[in-house]
Amino acid sequence: MVNRVFVVDDDPISILVTETLMRKNNFAKQIETFEKPHLALEFFREDYNWSGGLPDYIFLDVQMPEINAWKFLEIYSEIDPAIMERKHVILLSATFDPEDEARARNHPMVIKLITKPVNANILERLK
Repeated sequence: MVNRVFVVDDDPISILVTETLMRKNNFAKQIETFEKPHLALEFFREDYNWSGGLPDYIFLDVQMPEINAWKFLEIYSEIDPAIMERKHVILLSATFDPEDEARARNHPMVIKLITKPVNANILERLK
């Protein structure tokens, strides 16, 4: 079981499915969810306890209308230089896009890009 996970996705159904699966599989002690990426960024800027280290994982939707995943990662990485030091982001996508896949492989914070929905096998490999 990991300590702290964040889910950032503009689709409340996707959040519900992901969070339910995480709880059912005892994946994380604490799960925080955000439907609006700017609220997640605000949380990381103002309220996150960085002395405890980076989150274990951030599950981040690629295609969000306000701020897509790539813009989110750019803004997020500017909060603290230590953020770029460890892969801890799982990108989520409803569709497979080869361009997103290539960008994900080359991004220093991204572990992998997976197609929604998250499943128990993926969570098991991340524990």
